[in-house]
Amino acid sequence: MNFLLMKSAKHYQRLFLSIIVTLSSVFTSSAQGDWILYKADAVLSFEVQVPAEMGVKTKEITTDLGTMTTTTYAHEAGEEASNFLYVINVVEYPPGVFPADSIDLIDDFLSEAILSIADGLDGELVYQSDIQEENNGQGMLFRLKYKDGFGVIKGKTYMKDDVFITLQVYTTKDNSLNDEMDLFLDSFRAMF
Repeated sequence: MNFLLMKSAKHYQRLFLSIIVTLSSVFTSSAQGDWILYKADAVLSFEVQVPAEMGVKTKEITTDLGTMTTTTYAHEAGEEASNFLYVINVVEYPPGVFPADSIDLIDDFLSEAILSIADGLDGELVYQSDIQEENNGQGMLFRLKYKDGFGVIKGKTYMKDDVFITLQVYTTKDNSLNDEMDLFLDSFRAMF
């Protein structure tokens, strides 16, 4: 009798585990299935997974280095979303400003850019680390907190061929470990 109970318990345990695996794959598929692959229609094109279409604004700025083009792509999500803002900034510097072999210069620039974002929000840097992603150039992953720690930004910065790129996801402290942040950040692919 004991043998039959053990055999029955294992059967129900396997059934329970198979139901959990099936349900989790359904929820994961539907949550990520709502997203789209956004392809930037620009000279400096890229693709990225986003919850919906992104708005685009382009500006030319004249500096001592010459004329630079800056383009901002953004999607503002509703209040029910885990993240309320997704942003990509692309800044095209004149050729030769950041030689590819100037790794320290680029690292310093990326670090200063992250600190500039934090300062602009009266926030603070939680962490940053170097990243190297195929086709995206030299980069850094970072996390910032602002609004006394209630606001969180997770992002990446890259320098590729004199083009500076920053991706930022804005959320709240309570939602700061959601998978959608990484889906957005990890899906970015520079196409230039």
